[in-house]
Amino acid sequence: MSKHAISPELLKRYTEGNCTAEEVYRVEEWYASLNEGEVDQYAFDQPLHLKKVQALLGQKTNGQLQPVGKIRSLTTVFIRYAAAAMVVLVASFGLFMYLKKPKTEAVSVAGDVVIVNTQKRVTRHQLPDGSLVWLNPDTELRYTAGAFSKTSREVSLEGEAFFDVTKDPTRPFLVKSHALLVKVLGTSFNVKSTPDQSRFEVSVVTGKVSVSIPDRKGQEKAVLLLPRQQAVFEASSGQLTSTEIPKTQEQVNTWQPVSLTFDDEPLSEVMKRLEKKYGVTIQLANPNLANCRLKASFDNSRLSEILEITTQLVEASYQMQGNRIVINGEGCSNVE
Repeated sequence: MSKHAISPELLKRYTEGNCTAEEVYRVEEWYASLNEGEVDQYAFDQPLHLKKVQALLGQKTNGQLQPVGKIRSLTTVFIRYAAAAMVVLVASFGLFMYLKKPKTEAVSVAGDVVIVNTQKRVTRHQLPDGSLVWLNPDTELRYTAGAFSKTSREVSLEGEAFFDVTKDPTRPFLVKSHALLVKVLGTSFNVKSTPDQSRFEVSVVTGKVSVSIPDRKGQEKAVLLLPRQQAVFEASSGQLTSTEIPKTQEQVNTWQPVSLTFDDEPLSEVMKRLEKKYGVTIQLANPNLANCRLKASFDNSRLSEILEITTQLVEASYQMQGNRIVINGEGCSNVE
């Protein structure tokens, strides 16, 4: 077996939540490679395995996951089970693959971990405490060897990321971004900093978050955020303010969860609805992609999750650059 291979024992530890940070990174990069097509001579038949996963999970979803003709169908409940189920299936078939040219770089020096998302899509990572983080393109996350101790959890961030923090009242979760400090006990929130690190935003989805900065006299300024509240820090002025995020608005930020249903709709119409909802521009690189039809329900899902699931269903991929998104793939035949 190649030294780069993912072993059945490692996959089993991953599904049980018993991996180290480096092992989690290896497994998730391997799983991400299934969508890149950059694998060795043993080709992975993703549509075939999706059908097998669907069959295994049919009882959990009342049998509503099977694709019909050219309609690609599933619910977001399925995809949350699929990552673990896919790992188990692939391990049982002995198809151990790796990414030859990783686009998300992780460096470990003396136990310290630095993860840089150099891909053109949002990447998901599991932290040592079980918390999940989604990194936007050109975002860096780092933590030291002792960052996840018995008394605290601490990471540093440059760029934009969405955190879903595992609850643990005995160990506060801290996110540092230059002068800004975000402190939580268990919640989900988004942190965004501009490329020149002059403006910082923290937006809360669930739970409570404390955002603090040192003022020019060395004392601390802090605001407490509740769900649907946002803090903005302007480095030039030293001002830290908090505002309410409107409960209903025509457009939402890409990290905000929404509920959408697509009932046998062409992919072109799906993308138009996403453009309108999130205020982004989406381009189908291949006109044949417009012929693919989608039947799916998304419940409290972020844009990255919707794109990830949708592109898997139509055997495509996506790239992000700011508010512009490009969908690549062979598409579907125009069959009535």
